[in-house]
Amino acid sequence: MTVETETQVEDVERALARSQLYRVLATAFRHPDAGSAVALAELPPVLVGACGAWMPEPVREALSDLGVALRGVTLESLEEQYIGTFGHVTVPDCPLYETACGMGDAFLQPQTLADLAGFYRAFGLEMAGDARERADHLTVELEFMHYLAFREAHALEHHGEERTGIIRDAERRFLEVHLGRWAPVLARAVSARAEGALGAAARLLERLLAHEVERWGISPAPVVAEGTPLMIPPVDDNDPAEEHDDFTGRQP
Repeated sequence: MTVETETQVEDVERALARSQLYRVLATAFRHPDAGSAVALAELPPVLVGACGAWMPEPVREALSDLGVALRGVTLESLEEQYIGTFGHVTVPDCPLYETACGMGDAFLQPQTLADLAGFYRAFGLEMAGDARERADHLTVELEFMHYLAFREAHALEHHGEERTGIIRDAERRFLEVHLGRWAPVLARAVSARAEGALGAAARLLERLLAHEVERWGISPAPVVAEGTPLMIPPVDDNDPAEEHDDFTGRQP
């Protein structure tokens, strides 16, 4: 086996590990249901080993901690943690939507949603008609990174450098302008607020994204300064922006 082939195999395995981590996190931050509860409860130790082999120590530790926190988890315990952290609606210090996180200019919200939709469409993806969340929900963005990393692995095996480069550029750019800007801020807020599996998932998210940012050599600008409220203020009833409800991208 040549050195080049060995390197390619390693790159494929690393991309698949990243894909799995993003998928686990997307499941962990989804509103709990029977399916996600089963998926998290059955998080196999082999996943910890397979993903950890390609991750730095802080990520391996956080993944192991999540595995421990998920032992014996039930739908009821997941729901209790989720509602206790996020409430029945998004709470000011833990917004699960990118456009609700430090984006004080209401006119930036539709631009952000349009840019996200453009990323998804570029890879043949659209929000399902029965989707419960908007395009800027944390779980949707994590699912997209899961998909891109999986596509990267497939391109490495079957399509060569040009196609792989396109996918990697998309991963880098998506982290730089979207997920890498706001998700670490949210992860720290959730980690400080939540215990159990949700708190462990938040710590894994923060450490994974720190590794990803370093790995891609990018410097995403945080959406808010340290210590400032995360949630955007409500639009004033007399604010002219209220006349443009169709374009604000706010949650129905």
